[in-house]
Amino acid sequence: MPVLRWLRIFVPLLLVAVLVAGTVLVFTSRSDLQTSRRRVDDAWQPLSRSLADRYGALHTAYTAVNETPGPLKQIVHDVSSDYAHWRDLEEHDPGNVAAAVEAANALEADGRRLVRAARVAPRLEGDETALSRVDAYAARPLPESAAAFDEAVDQFEKLRARPSYTLAARILGYDAIPDFDTTGSVRPS
Repeated sequence: MPVLRWLRIFVPLLLVAVLVAGTVLVFTSRSDLQTSRRRVDDAWQPLSRSLADRYGALHTAYTAVNETPGPLKQIVHDVSSDYAHWRDLEEHDPGNVAAAVEAANALEADGRRLVRAARVAPRLEGDETALSRVDAYAARPLPESAAAFDEAVDQFEKLRARPSYTLAARILGYDAIPDFDTTGSVRPS
């Protein structure tokens, strides 16, 4: 009997101690997660402005080849759809960095596909106007602020992945943020 009595006291105390420890962990982790996330948000602002100019050039490029029949049509549709999504996020949800980065990554991939397809499209041979607009987009370098953003994201994700911060990040809503895709920038021909 004394063992059962001891368990009736010890088990609830253990549960209370675990809850208190978890609460303390969440509240002490909040400051670090908040600071790291703010760095990501601060690094995104200049990158977002630079990307708006870059995607303006992509918009000009895909409108120049929009009427070209054939397989290029699907790529133009993809670029158009992803560009509309990017603009929608800029206007209606500017604080959603993760969604904006995903949209930017989709536009980067679409832009690479558009440039490569336009350069080899037989129906665009001799259309210097359309190809010059595609090349104008391709000649735009990736923003220099992309490296600073990726570094801030890397630090944030390392912090989120630490065992003591994982639970706090989930509870406080600090979701993952993808890196900006700088792997395959298009080179001018």
